[in-house]
Amino acid sequence: MMRLVAQNDTRVVAVTEALAPYAWRTLTPQAVCRLALAAVDPHRIDGTEGVAHQDERIAVLSDFLAGCPWRSLTAAGLSRRLVSALDAWRQEGQWLEIRLHWSQDGV
Repeated sequence: MMRLVAQNDTRVVAVTEALAPYAWRTLTPQAVCRLALAAVDPHRIDGTEGVAHQDERIAVLSDFLAGCPWRSLTAAGLSRRLVSALDAWRQEGQWLEIRLHWSQDGV
């Protein structure tokens, strides 16, 4: 089970604000994910802020959205779930690195 971040988490607020100017329910899952990622972790791409199309996190969040009735959520509810899914993915990656390290040490 995924642990939801707080509603007032600054990243949730940033994603909610990033989605606000758009009719986000009509966007593709990938477009929504790119907006969310740009809000929480903006990078300069071709002179503008955004997320590279090949960013692996887009696939992670898109896969999450595939199993979620995201268009029925509020922008804040969607934002909270996207940030939570991103945190869960990062934590899983950290645990994988720890397990790999342990296996190399013979522990």
